[in-house]
Amino acid sequence: MRQPASASQGVTARAGVKDRLRGRTLAQWYCLAVAVLLGVRGATTLLFGASFDQPGTGWRAIQQLAVAAVLIAAQRSSSRAYRVLVPFALFYLVLWVVGIVNGHEAFGLIPINMRDKILYIAYAVVAALILVLPSQRPRHD
Repeated sequence: MRQPASASQGVTARAGVKDRLRGRTLAQWYCLAVAVLLGVRGATTLLFGASFDQPGTGWRAIQQLAVAAVLIAAQRSSSRAYRVLVPFALFYLVLWVVGIVNGHEAFGLIPINMRDKILYIAYAVVAALILVLPSQRPRHD
């Protein structure tokens, strides 16, 4: 039979979780928050009948899920979260520029609407701001 955990073990476990959450950097929180947003958006798009035409919402959903997976993996470490923000910001900046230039799609594959144009530049700018904050420079994990 399994023995119930003592109350002190539960308190210690909760304190450990609080310490880990409190010790997270802004880059880690940003990676986690954007990963959740992109993951939910990509999954719901695929769930509700995405199109894989060219350009198609299915391709955008796959791109969102892939980026979300990278961000989820990166958010576990402050140095990885910080380092992944550079290509993340550049990727979304390029998508934004290409979407502005082409109007409604990027690279003939990913459709871009007005909401995307606003989100893409916001993702890039916030990531860039986190990168320039001296307090966010990673310490060794």
